[in-house]
Amino acid sequence: MRRAFVRLRGPAVRGSPGHYAAGRDLPSYFLPGNLWTAARAWVPWRDEPAFRDGYSLGEAGVPEAASVFGAAAGAGGPSVSRSHELDLLRQWLRLSRDSAQFVRISGEPGVGKSHLLRRLTRSARRDGWVVAAGRAPRTGAGRPFDAVVDALDDLLARADGSLFERLGETATGHLASVFPALGTYAAAPGPVDHYAVSRAVRAVLTHLAREGGGLLFVVDDAHRACSHAVEFLEHLVRHPPDAPVLTVLAHRSVPAGRHPTGLAEASDDVHQLRLSRLPDELLRALLPARVGPVAAAVALRDAAGVPGLLGTPPPDGAGPRQGGAEPGPGLYGALELALGVPPVVASGVRGPDLHCLSSLGWRTACAASLVGDPFLPEVVARTAVLPLSDVLRGLDELYAEGVVVPDDPGRRFRFVRPVVRARIHHASGAGWRHAARDRAVAALRAAGDTFALAAHLVHADDPTADDVRALAAAARSGIFRQPGRTVLALRRVVAAAGDSPESSLLCAKALVLAGRPAEAERVHARVWQRVTAGCPGIDVVDAVVWRARALRSLGRFAQAGALLGAEGASGAGEGLSGPVAGVSGAAAVLAERLALALERGRFPSGGPGEAVADPDDVRDAVAEGGPDDDPYVRVHASALLAAADAAAGRAGAARAALDRADRLLDAVEGARMAGWLETYRWLGEAELRLGRAHRAAVFLGRGFDAALRFGQGHLLAPLALGLGQALLHNGETDSAAFHSGIAAEAAARYGHHWLAPTADVISLKAARSSEGHPDTTPLSVISNREREIAELVGAGYTNQRIATRLGISTKTVETHMSRMFKKLGVNSRAALAHTMGRDSSGHGFHDR
Repeated sequence: MRRAFVRLRGPAVRGSPGHYAAGRDLPSYFLPGNLWTAARAWVPWRDEPAFRDGYSLGEAGVPEAASVFGAAAGAGGPSVSRSHELDLLRQWLRLSRDSAQFVRISGEPGVGKSHLLRRLTRSARRDGWVVAAGRAPRTGAGRPFDAVVDALDDLLARADGSLFERLGETATGHLASVFPALGTYAAAPGPVDHYAVSRAVRAVLTHLAREGGGLLFVVDDAHRACSHAVEFLEHLVRHPPDAPVLTVLAHRSVPAGRHPTGLAEASDDVHQLRLSRLPDELLRALLPARVGPVAAAVALRDAAGVPGLLGTPPPDGAGPRQGGAEPGPGLYGALELALGVPPVVASGVRGPDLHCLSSLGWRTACAASLVGDPFLPEVVARTAVLPLSDVLRGLDELYAEGVVVPDDPGRRFRFVRPVVRARIHHASGAGWRHAARDRAVAALRAAGDTFALAAHLVHADDPTADDVRALAAAARSGIFRQPGRTVLALRRVVAAAGDSPESSLLCAKALVLAGRPAEAERVHARVWQRVTAGCPGIDVVDAVVWRARALRSLGRFAQAGALLGAEGASGAGEGLSGPVAGVSGAAAVLAERLALALERGRFPSGGPGEAVADPDDVRDAVAEGGPDDDPYVRVHASALLAAADAAAGRAGAARAALDRADRLLDAVEGARMAGWLETYRWLGEAELRLGRAHRAAVFLGRGFDAALRFGQGHLLAPLALGLGQALLHNGETDSAAFHSGIAAEAAARYGHHWLAPTADVISLKAARSSEGHPDTTPLSVISNREREIAELVGAGYTNQRIATRLGISTKTVETHMSRMFKKLGVNSRAALAHTMGRDSSGHGFHDR
């Protein structure tokens, strides 16, 4: 039977923000966060929701600061994640056989320092080394030489009398003045002689190393060590033991003076090991297999390479909401973590050690998390109902613990990661938040911070006319950076001020961006008559373009073509009466027509019904633009032209367009690029068609990361699919499989559903390549167009119906059929359908 022993030490953890004024401690029976983690590590029912979320309740049902993060900080990372660093430490351990070595490990909170030390100590014990491992106390002031005492006290308690005979009565007396295990020995008279204690401890290390065949001396959390412990470590660097001793200390990258930063300068023999963030490829190994690809991508984005910030998303990326948390399942923008009511992030996130904060520090953190990032100390003071001087002291504590950092330039601060802010926000107590939110809104209104104010007004009970204007202004400015919250804000505007075409069209645009095209089309259909009637205040070109994008995301290409005034397009459908007068020649509309043609793969090739878009029209429209023409429109059009020329086999023209787009992109990339992320898709696809997969991966990766960061679900599927293809070409099979999985899920959720079968094919190819098997599936030898025709054959379509469905000639269909017969070794339509059906059913391809 597995047993666990838990020991309570130190003062009780301070509780909720409301405890500051009374200055009360929590009852001792409430578990601090590190003790809670110890319990979770072995309790058989640890998978129950209460344990999985890692919360313990303090007074008045408010979660303790200690329980905000569900595990001890710095524990992150599977064994594979730090193998290189562990090998280095083992090498230094071997070198210490000849002469004592000293190693300093640094890194940000949660990056894996403590986890690496635990692996090192286990390895050293297996190899027969004596291990003395301790850490500085995390709460309150400790005894002199706190970390050193924690490491050596148990070893001294087990030592026989010969050790102290060799040390002598004087040295033993100095040790007895600081080590509780030596309470039976007479302590040296008078105050503690710190230098004498340092010399005596060095003699103990020397003796233990010689008698035990080598000593590993470890000090964790050295940034919290008392000044006497730091002085001893510096003494050890200057006067290393004449014995096989490896001294390893780990500390955070926190403000100077909080840890022995000068140790590296004290001697050339000090080895420095800085733990950097881990790549996503390694962090993915920490996530359970049940986590969906999109939820995994969001969790990796929020962790930003820090294992301790990587939680476990709920199944399917949805999960419970708390206190009005938003937005919808699976996908949210990073800005939605930083402002307003954040989504409930994944459980198990660790991060900074919040359980060691004082009541003042915890209350300041809760108030700052409620205000949002970045924040002014004055606004936090009004929210927390504290004097500004107290809040500044609280911010000093949070800064020292790596929770907040100054936000340059200016006087603002921000949380070290948005996910840290989100976890503190939801742990601060619902009752306290309810009262404090009104104070935060008033303080933000007084400070004139309209954007942060609007994030709170989304949930306001009775917004004023000024509040409605602030919501509308924030929606217009933030639509590309947080489309999910923009939808909520605009619906709040409509509820308070009534419906208007401008608000409805902006809401539809946000819905398209968020990956909810069906909802967007319903909004468009409701107001489209007023658009065609020329209602004042409406940007008709923008409305046409974004409705066409919604239809394109839904796969309703004929309707999108009719709306854009494309030649040969028909089938307007309900709520759509054909092209809007006066917009068909606009550059943005021409560009969208070309994007529609690229989406469907239809280019002028002489066949009837294929004259949907002509790249020369777009090229001429862009060339005729004046010097004041929008550079973002030009770079987007150039990317489209590059993709069109590459698809048409005009490699020289495609390369020229890519060079032009590349130059423009260097000049315009910035905040406004959030509105033009599809540019990266077309640049990547053009590079892929030209066989330049490495360049394609760069463009598609930038676009995918930005779409994920801003919560733009409508682009996740095409960008992830293109990135998966590029990575597969580059031999990065694991990443290719991961991104193609994202594409398949995003296509089913957020639009572009027809991309799911191709994404599954890439996943299969990547899996077979990683296993060392050649790709021999039928779908691996036919083109995308041939695959579309084969799927329709399997659905019972005749050649004529296929031609009508795809907008190509019957002769072209027959040519593709003949090629597929040769490639697949079949001689009938039935055999073709059987072969494709077997391949699809065997690998889970989506039905069309």
